[in-house]
This record gives sequence, structure tokens and C-alpha cells, in this order.
Amino acid sequence: MGTEMFHVKQLHLELQIQQREKLSAFVRLLQQYNRRLNLVSRRTTDREFFQHIQECLALAAYGFEKGSSIVDWGTGGGLPAIPLAIVFPEVTVYAVDAVQKKIYAINSFKRQLDLPNLQPWHGRAERFVHRINHSVSRATAPLCTLWGWHERAVIRDKNVRGALYCLKGGDLRGELEALRKANSSVQVEIKPVPETTRVVVQVRQLHSPVDKGLRGQT
Repeated sequence: MGTEMFHVKQLHLELQIQQREKLSAFVRLLQQYNRRLNLVSRRTTDREFFQHIQECLALAAYGFEKGSSIVDWGTGGGLPAIPLAIVFPEVTVYAVDAVQKKIYAINSFKRQLDLPNLQPWHGRAERFVHRINHSVSRATAPLCTLWGWHERAVIRDKNVRGALYCLKGGDLRGELEALRKANSSVQVEIKPVPETTRVVVQVRQLHSPVDKGLRGQT
């Protein structure tokens, strides 16, 4: 399996040859390190490793602004932080995890894939110290918890309308109800990920403090 495994046309996403090569190299590194560190399930097949990356590319299809920043809550083996860092070299991507061995692997991947925009961060999400524009997650925590982490770290920027993007599967009715009950001003959009059973859940504030200030000036 090689770079042709990544299907991006249906995502309206363009990748350069070098980016495809780095994504394939990441798959090989993930397989290699997984034998020792159990970054994903050891039962994961070769095809499933590629499918993990393909799912993450669904987040990249949303597009992230040049010079903006993203945090991946509970990055594990670097999913989706590393695919996003590859696709968006001019975006800072923080890969957050509380497990030291996973951050060790992410640092190694950063060096071998030459990703200066990838910033591994060891610690709990509740103690993350940086400010960001967007948050992403791949089946890390309930939506309400993820939104709380996002709101704590997000920059209120009139030029970048920040959002939380989550790869999720299964019945989300309970998570969505809890999120809306705790945060009545959020806007939620759900889009299926092509050729998978997962969806991307996008969450953002309907009206941020910056938005209100701007409306008051018009």
C-alpha cells in the first residue's frame, strides 16, 4: 500500500506528492512504534492504519487558516495531529496527551517526518497552557468535556472563527443533548466521513464576545 491509498477527491482536498509521501511514512512509523508502545490497537491491520489517516484527512478538508493554531486533545499516536501538521505546514499543531510514552513517540515522529510546526505537549488537557484557534479530537472524550477544554484555551479572534472538530462514531444523541443542555449558545453541524461509519461533529459558539462587540459597532 502506498500514497494512492489516500482518497482526497471526495473531500475536496488537494495534497502535494511530498505530503502524500509523508503521510505514508507516518503510517509505517506508526506501525513500527505500535509494536512496542501500543499507540493504537495491536489488532489493527495494515489497511486499517491507512483508514485511520484517511479519517483524519476529513478534518483537514475543513481548511485551517495560515498562521492559526490547533490543539489535538488526547492525540494518542498522533491522530489527527500529525496528518494535520503535514497538510498544513503553516499552522501550529499542538499534540496533547497525558501518557509520556505517547509524547515520546510523537517527538520521534516529529523529527523523522520533519514537522517543525508540530508541538508535542505532555500533560492533562485541563492544564494545557497555550492559546489556540481550533480544537480537534478523535474519540477522546464526550463532546461536553471537549467543548469545555476548547472554551478554556480558545482565542477570541475576529479574523478566525474558532471551532471544535471531533471525529465520532456510534449513537451521539446523549452527547449532543448533554452538550446543548450545558451550552445553549453552541451551533452544531454533523457531516459523514466518506467511506466510513464516522462523522465529523463541528461545534462553535453562535455569538462570541468578539461578535457581539462588532455588532455594537455597526
